[in-house]
Amino acid sequence: MTLQLLLSLCICGGILLLTRLYYVLPVFNQPTRYVSKRRKGKTSVHQSSEKMLCVVLGSGGHTAEMVRLLQGVEFDRFMERLYIVGNNDTLSLDQISLVENHGNVYNGEYYVERVPRSREVGQPWTSALLSAASCLRRAVAIMFDYKPDVILCNGPGNCVIVCLVALVIRLLGLKHIPIVYVESFARVRTLSLSGKLLYPLADRFIVQWPMLVHKYPRAEFIPHLV
Repeated sequence: MTLQLLLSLCICGGILLLTRLYYVLPVFNQPTRYVSKRRKGKTSVHQSSEKMLCVVLGSGGHTAEMVRLLQGVEFDRFMERLYIVGNNDTLSLDQISLVENHGNVYNGEYYVERVPRSREVGQPWTSALLSAASCLRRAVAIMFDYKPDVILCNGPGNCVIVCLVALVIRLLGLKHIPIVYVESFARVRTLSLSGKLLYPLADRFIVQWPMLVHKYPRAEFIPHLV
């Protein structure tokens, strides 16, 4: 009798979980199309003012593209910015300082939080699991502490971990944190690994080449972002 009750509870719990996933995962819903009033090449990632924008930075090319993306963000709509960078990513720290402090053109406050890299270049997948777990632990602490209003990311491995935590927060009903993913300009015909993982999870999935829209119908084509 106890085993039957436990099995029944597991089945009911599984049905409830699947139902909840159906309603919260963007892949099961029609993507929202946004109309931007900014000039060509610029796009607004949110409609409300005085919100917190979370930006996940990688290293090298990811950071360079993100800096150019941030030039198109309406910072007066985001009075607080949260930047999440890798522990050893000094390049991103320098770029954050330039974006936020050069000319004092932005208002509000910004915060920088560090996470371990989910996977180093060339790192074996076996040890990468430990690195990902360490990144996940830190990302959980950051996201549950800040609970930003929107996430903007463009492909570094850490962004997948951060977005998964945001989806857990949404699944628990604590807060709906929209995810805006912008695929790299270098991706012309296929998505990056991060893009493939986040394609069903992102609220807005933006690509910069029209060929990708034919293969990935949920994608939104916006050229000349970077």
